[in-house]
Amino acid sequence: MKSVHIGLISAMPQEIGNTLDYLTDVKIKEFGDLKIYQGYWKFQSIGNIKFEISLVWSGWGKVSASRAATRLISTPNKNCSIDFLIFTGVAGSTSIDLKQWDLIIAKDLVQYDLDARPLFERFVIPSLKVDKLCSPRKFQKWILDTLKKEKIKGHLSKFGTINEGLIGTGDSFISSFSKIKELKDVLPNLAAVEMEGAAVAQVAEQENIPWAVLRVISDNANETAPENFTEFLNNYEKYSSKIIELLFENLKSSEFIENYLK
Repeated sequence: MKSVHIGLISAMPQEIGNTLDYLTDVKIKEFGDLKIYQGYWKFQSIGNIKFEISLVWSGWGKVSASRAATRLISTPNKNCSIDFLIFTGVAGSTSIDLKQWDLIIAKDLVQYDLDARPLFERFVIPSLKVDKLCSPRKFQKWILDTLKKEKIKGHLSKFGTINEGLIGTGDSFISSFSKIKELKDVLPNLAAVEMEGAAVAQVAEQENIPWAVLRVISDNANETAPENFTEFLNNYEKYSSKIIELLFENLKSSEFIENYLK
């Protein structure tokens, strides 16, 4: 039987909610203070394909996210390595078009605090020689189309619009309109900011693993961000697993198997 192994990362438990409850035959592997939960999605298998899930909470920031992604990728489940890597969590909006509860899927990611000038242009990752990481279009489009379809069906009623765009990653919790303006001056298409996505994407990119980053808007990254973020997170925990549940349930579709697993 063929196994498909999906890695799922978030910075905090609240960003995945009760997703762990959907796994069966769960095993825990510990690496210092990092725990990786490995099991099978509740529908177990389709035909001759079995779906394995590895789940981890990384903690905040690029270093913690990179560490978790690296551990996840290098920790096979019964010798089945990671086939897809998904990071999910919350983000601050830098766009007037994105409000609380709106969903954004990263079309591109940039490390907005990476600056190796004059050796490289601003934002360029020296090891990859690119300033933006582009999510594999095929995988990203399937996620976008799937969530839009589920939204139309009414299965994501708590959430707002489903979007795609440029997300910025940096080791700062942005809570300043002046900082947003500074970033938008050099990255005019920037839609949201967070602290882990591009780090996970870089690890996946260098390991040749398809990846996707999904974010739900928690605040406007301005002076009210700390209060809005805390209040939102407490509420979001009750709904965050719905996104993952719907995506994984759609793995059962023949379209996904035909187009993405061959």
